[in-house]
Amino acid sequence: MKRILVTGAAGFVGGHVLPLLAASGARVVGIGRGAPRDLPAGVDYERIDLLDEAALSGFMARFRPTEILHLAGLASVGESATGPGQTWRVNVNGLMNLVAAVEAVPGCTLFFVSSGEVYGGAFLAGHALSEEAEPLPRNTYARSKWVGEQLLRDLLPRIGVKLVVLRPFNHIGPGQDERFVVASFAGQIARIEVGRAPPLLEVGNLSSYRDFLDVADVAGAYGDLIGRVESLADGSVFNISSGVPRTIASVLDGLRARARVQFEIRVAPERVRPSEIPLAAGDATRLREATGWQPRVAWDDALARVLDDARARLAPTEG
Repeated sequence: MKRILVTGAAGFVGGHVLPLLAASGARVVGIGRGAPRDLPAGVDYERIDLLDEAALSGFMARFRPTEILHLAGLASVGESATGPGQTWRVNVNGLMNLVAAVEAVPGCTLFFVSSGEVYGGAFLAGHALSEEAEPLPRNTYARSKWVGEQLLRDLLPRIGVKLVVLRPFNHIGPGQDERFVVASFAGQIARIEVGRAPPLLEVGNLSSYRDFLDVADVAGAYGDLIGRVESLADGSVFNISSGVPRTIASVLDGLRARARVQFEIRVAPERVRPSEIPLAAGDATRLREATGWQPRVAWDDALARVLDDARARLAPTEG
């Protein structure tokens, strides 16, 4: 039986991937700093901070995972710009502790969740990029992920642990917080609808093209790859992306069409990122060929899920 460890399991993606992995018949344990909102049946969870090296090593020696899905880390590009020291501390020091702990389980496979952000300046080519494109990261978050990839390529072969690198692009869905653009739009709309905010929605740059997936499809890709671990070459890299770039303006239009009230739009300078890449999209051909994976959630349904979730979060405080 597979024994799958999911780090950062209490986060946005963890809540979607844990039930999929549990349904595969594997024994699944999540770890993280916080408590998960809903723990699926058949999944165990322990509160362990990756910066606590002793606790992490003790857990690893007890559980002895066959696969590790490393979701843990600071994931906000904007947050990394204002707090770069914390980003490096969590994303790299925590990863180093994980490597030290995994020495106890040679033969396992580490699925490292990097990011499509690592491509950075390579996106200036103006088309969807494959894994063959040379990463040219342009922000602290992306650099921390790219360093993580290189660190693992150096260290894991020495301890007999296989590496698979996952580069997801933008993903949206229930449970995402408002540091991310689509969740921010949906949250603002939900508050406007119930009169908790004036009919004014604040935005950043709307002209950029980005590659979006529903989080359920991202979780599905992770599950598909873990299920085929034996066939994956050590050091494999997989983009997880739709290959369909959409303007942020079109995303907002889709949410606006579903809103129950009218509102105005205002560009807020603090929401406009410097050095914005005009188009960022990924080619997931390699993933499709390896697993047969395809996005299953229609784009309109993905937007509806985000907006419905934003409304539901307000419901306990209403009335």
